[in-house]
Amino acid sequence: MKTTALLFSLFLTVIFGFLILSNFTSISFNYQDLLLYVVVALIIYLVVRAVGGALDKKFNNSVQNFLEGKKKELFDDKGLLRTFGLLLITLLPFLFYLLALALFAAIDFAVYGLWLVSNLPRIPIAILVGLAVVVIGTGMAILIGFYYLFFPPKRKTLGITVVKNEQKKLWNLTKEIATEIKAKQINKIIITPDPGVGVYLEGNLFSTIFGGGKRVLEIGLSSLHDLTVDEFKAILAHEYGHFSNRDTSWSSYTYSMGNSLTSTLRSMPGPSQDEKERGGWVRLMMTLNPAYWLLLLYVMLYFKITNGFSRIREVMADITAMRMYGGKAFGSGLLKVATNDTIFSEIIQSKYVPELLKEEKTISNFSKFMEIVFKGLEKKDIEEFQNNILSRSQTHNVYDSHPALKIRIDYSKKFENNPEKDNRPIGDLFDNWIEINEKTAELYNLRLVYLMRLLNTQAKPGEKSVEKK
Repeated sequence: MKTTALLFSLFLTVIFGFLILSNFTSISFNYQDLLLYVVVALIIYLVVRAVGGALDKKFNNSVQNFLEGKKKELFDDKGLLRTFGLLLITLLPFLFYLLALALFAAIDFAVYGLWLVSNLPRIPIAILVGLAVVVIGTGMAILIGFYYLFFPPKRKTLGITVVKNEQKKLWNLTKEIATEIKAKQINKIIITPDPGVGVYLEGNLFSTIFGGGKRVLEIGLSSLHDLTVDEFKAILAHEYGHFSNRDTSWSSYTYSMGNSLTSTLRSMPGPSQDEKERGGWVRLMMTLNPAYWLLLLYVMLYFKITNGFSRIREVMADITAMRMYGGKAFGSGLLKVATNDTIFSEIIQSKYVPELLKEEKTISNFSKFMEIVFKGLEKKDIEEFQNNILSRSQTHNVYDSHPALKIRIDYSKKFENNPEKDNRPIGDLFDNWIEINEKTAELYNLRLVYLMRLLNTQAKPGEKSVEKK
């Protein structure tokens, strides 16, 4: 039923997409055609939303049934994956249809707006300017969106690129995991001060969705505090699981579409958030731009659907890691990384870094600084912190790209616990742990200095400077 509904939506998208194009080629813009195309868009929108919601509910029920012991496998529904894949494929032609509809609606808005004001005894020039801005601005925004769809911006990561003749123990470990999972080896490792451990494909849309592009592993030093080698292996196995499941091809597809959407929406004439720009006929015309509101509705639908699919792929990668290294290593590693990331963001960056800057001091070594911060916290404080993290993630939001952390920790306990093979500290995997921490800290400090100078440059006369004189 769901597959049939999606195929019907694809059929409508293609047929009416060609009809819109025929309107453009014949330079025919009227409200009757616009209403028809909007009704078709609404039908497709409702079908996609309903199917996406049903699939997400089915997946959540599958996880819950596993946690309650009603089924033996955490996730084994291949049909659900195929339907979700078809749903994502449907989103792309629907995007093209909506972009064409958006431009059609903007032109119609300008044509009928011009007809209305032409009946006035005196035509305000500002209205004409506003209508022109709506049409030209919408057209330019759509062109920008198409460019970013096929050539998404390269991910800009602040970090140190580790080549294969450096950090040999780390490279050997990634090769070992790739061999066990039967996935291709990564091409690049980046050590970054920013929290998180993740993988992605580097390249344009066509190369990445067909499995090409460079495979990149990013390792945030702030996420590694107190991890054992076994726990790190489980985390890496999860990331490599994305490669073996071809998740990175799907994520490149959704990343390109997401960049296209956000770039188009930012560039399109619409309501302004700037108090100084509010008011006036030009601003009113931009606020009423129907193209903006059409695209905004699609953006909300898009991220809801793609994040629902992403949660399924995260669970599949979790299963890969837990089968290889056990539920205990994965669960404890996951909780440690989440704790490290939260403490780094909410305590170190929000509290300690501003205090260091006031004293004209900087971080000299990432791992040592994390140790100092954790030593300043009592065991009960850390446990309370972790309980708060888990309590905030009892359930997931429809726009979350990962399952709730508590759910992931809960189902990791139901997998077998492999005996510990390597409980060495994570630093033993690096040939020069102290040096890599110092170099990464230096990069982090340079970025802070740049941001402080930028803030001081933008400060208004009479405002206090961020840097000390």
